[in-house]
Amino acid sequence: MKLGLIGHPLSHSWSPQIHKFFLGEPYELINLEPEELESFLKKRDFDGVNVTIPYKTAVMPYLDEIDPAASEIGAVNCIVNRDGRLKGYNTDYLGFRDMLVQAGIEVNGKQTAVLGSGGASKAVARALRDLGGNVSVVSRTPHDDLIGYDDLYQGSFEVIVNTTPLGMFPQIDDMPADLHRLQGVSTVIDIIANPVRSALLFTAGMIGCRTLGGLEMLVRQAFAADELFTGRTLDRDMIGPCIRMLKQQKQNIVLIGMPTSGKTTLGALLSEATGKKLVEMDELTAERMGMSIPRAFAQHGEAWFREAERRTVGEVSLYEHSVISCGGGVIKNPDNMKNLGANGVIVWLDRRPDLLYGSNDRPLSPDYDSVLKLYRERYGLYESFADIRITNNDTIEDCLQRIMEQTGENG
Repeated sequence: MKLGLIGHPLSHSWSPQIHKFFLGEPYELINLEPEELESFLKKRDFDGVNVTIPYKTAVMPYLDEIDPAASEIGAVNCIVNRDGRLKGYNTDYLGFRDMLVQAGIEVNGKQTAVLGSGGASKAVARALRDLGGNVSVVSRTPHDDLIGYDDLYQGSFEVIVNTTPLGMFPQIDDMPADLHRLQGVSTVIDIIANPVRSALLFTAGMIGCRTLGGLEMLVRQAFAADELFTGRTLDRDMIGPCIRMLKQQKQNIVLIGMPTSGKTTLGALLSEATGKKLVEMDELTAERMGMSIPRAFAQHGEAWFREAERRTVGEVSLYEHSVISCGGGVIKNPDNMKNLGANGVIVWLDRRPDLLYGSNDRPLSPDYDSVLKLYRERYGLYESFADIRITNNDTIEDCLQRIMEQTGENG
């Protein structure tokens, strides 16, 4: 079969891996400039294509037939070529709805704001309404039934769903809204799949909201599209393994914790066990600075070093399939943790203070008293940023096994 994804721009899409997993077929990324869209569709040299930003409504006039649900939604993200006739469907609706149901997220009767008014927004809003949500669509250019961001901040919404591309790789610092200005939000959903945890979701998690990212929606809508492409009913039990496969391929394991908590040793063992690249943050920062960390502290002070560390975090946050062993103080900057958590599961190695020790090559912890002081100062930060807490008071082998199990690297 000749399958692919059309959109512009296309970068770092995971669609080829997903469709190959379900169908075993090649899948092409087709980056079309706007002026190329019409000729591509008229040529019809494909069996099926998925459609992404910005063409989910633009493709509709070129289709021979549109599924009633897609027509009602007003957007198409899946086109099937049957004997030269093009029919459009909307599997975003199916993927989003399935994701909410599987996650047990209840929207019935809840005030829900959908950020963005593009093609994906239309499918998401329809799914939310069908599940009983009271939906308001938020746009930078409010008109007709769309509200503006001033209305969003003045209102009271329990559920927020981002359908804009703000925060998508590689611009992972971007956010579509300021959650701190909203009242009563309990659930935040972002349909962005790359990164796995957007800046919006990180912020939502830090203020106590339940969060859900778009990776599962991406996989579920692709599964629905593959059933349309093939005309066959596929095995739904493949969906979970596909999601786990993507996470194992893409996910970083980010190790945080006190100096001498075992990050270096366990980082090397995790790298060997998972095949993920090992990244030692302190070593990389020293390399970028052109000097050792003790010398940087001595000549320039801690603030200068933290800025150099922040730049290193910005670099490694774009990595995939890596084990990232962080310096003990990386948690002092929340932006560091937001970026490291974008494609990473954050694992806190918590070792009892009496098992930690000082070292002359560590400017902030040369002796045990200074280690104990840092432990007390930083404990709450480690706790707040960690996705997983692993105690490292026993054997290294036991600790490694628990990390592998809790990060999903065992299967």
